[in-house]
Amino acid sequence: MTQIPVAFDPAYVAAQSAAHDQIYQVEHAGKDPMRSVLEHNPEIYFVPPKRRSEWGQWEYRRGAYYDTTTGAKHVYWQNEDLPIETQDIRRLRSDLLRWGYCKIKGALSADQVSTVRRRVLDQAEGERRAGIAQRTPSGQNVNCCVNKGRCFEGLIEQDPAVVQGGALIEQLVTEMLGANWISTSLIASISLEGGVPQALHQDQDIALDARSPLTINILTAVTDIDETNGGTLVIPGSHEMLSTAMRNQKPVGKLPPAINVDAKAGTVVITDGRLLHGTGINRTASPRIVMLNGMQHPLIRQQENWMVSVKPEVLRRASAKLLQRMGYQATNAAQTNEGHGFGASGGVGEAAGATVDFRHALDAGNYMRVGELHPQATAKELTAPFTLRGVVAKARAGGQSAPVGIGGTKKNP
Repeated sequence: MTQIPVAFDPAYVAAQSAAHDQIYQVEHAGKDPMRSVLEHNPEIYFVPPKRRSEWGQWEYRRGAYYDTTTGAKHVYWQNEDLPIETQDIRRLRSDLLRWGYCKIKGALSADQVSTVRRRVLDQAEGERRAGIAQRTPSGQNVNCCVNKGRCFEGLIEQDPAVVQGGALIEQLVTEMLGANWISTSLIASISLEGGVPQALHQDQDIALDARSPLTINILTAVTDIDETNGGTLVIPGSHEMLSTAMRNQKPVGKLPPAINVDAKAGTVVITDGRLLHGTGINRTASPRIVMLNGMQHPLIRQQENWMVSVKPEVLRRASAKLLQRMGYQATNAAQTNEGHGFGASGGVGEAAGATVDFRHALDAGNYMRVGELHPQATAKELTAPFTLRGVVAKARAGGQSAPVGIGGTKKNP
């Protein structure tokens, strides 16, 4: 047997790889911009409780980033020319550049809003009755909406029959991301009374020094949103503040306060992926509903589509490491499957984010996806053997289910 050179021995490699010897160590180990953001803005620091049993136990802190109001009412911002609901494309461009978000007035007509709202509420109730709802600290998510109603297909492609302002939205997104951008997900986010606020974060977690976004989010207000019902929290202009600090290799200093975005139902809010934002607190008895449609530059994905191209026998014998390398381990907000994997880390063998069983079911011809559900669904429909059930049960059996898990039954008002 040929002896392996000592230079290839794992122990030898490790011995030669102290932190100070590694290339790009500073770049990979760096925690900015968020490290300096939190250092100089302690009111932003918040670690939401992870487990469902803890969601009602968090402490509300006066003066924290979520203890705020809309821009027009905030003493710091009320005299600033913050984004307004408008259909003027020149103003929308200006708002995106300066503030990192814009508000497109009446992007959905009243009838279009009604159609989407009815489908979201019916689906959410159906999933709760079926025992497959995804509870979140702020309420409930409806995932993989493309399978759950024709109106959702139209939202993704900005079909004017579903989104009357589709052409305007597409133009702005193309200017932000370039041609042939892709959708990463479509989720209905339902915020319920007394929910936990989301920690401020950036959706774009790569190339943070970029001069233009690589990711954006299209937020469709399905209900009116404001400071009372969990209107999205943003720090206007933070997209540019943070990216400039990264380009100049300087820490982020004191930031202006966060505000709640306010918008009428039917308004579409486009946010730059570098903008600091998070879900606010719903203090009302009515659910706040927004559709979250992430878009990104088309090159941010695998070259080979391992999800489809790998032969079944290769998958069956694949090690946990090989599965992770090919993308069969979901991370917090990437490569999830029908919501499974949300909150996972993407680590090798992590049950909370393992998605290969969906593909195994597909190869066996018995992958049952969650489709349209509603409150009047039959017992047979509600107890159907959705593949999602088995995958989630397997993750929980391993004691590694993700903090945001499937199977919640919290009732909407």
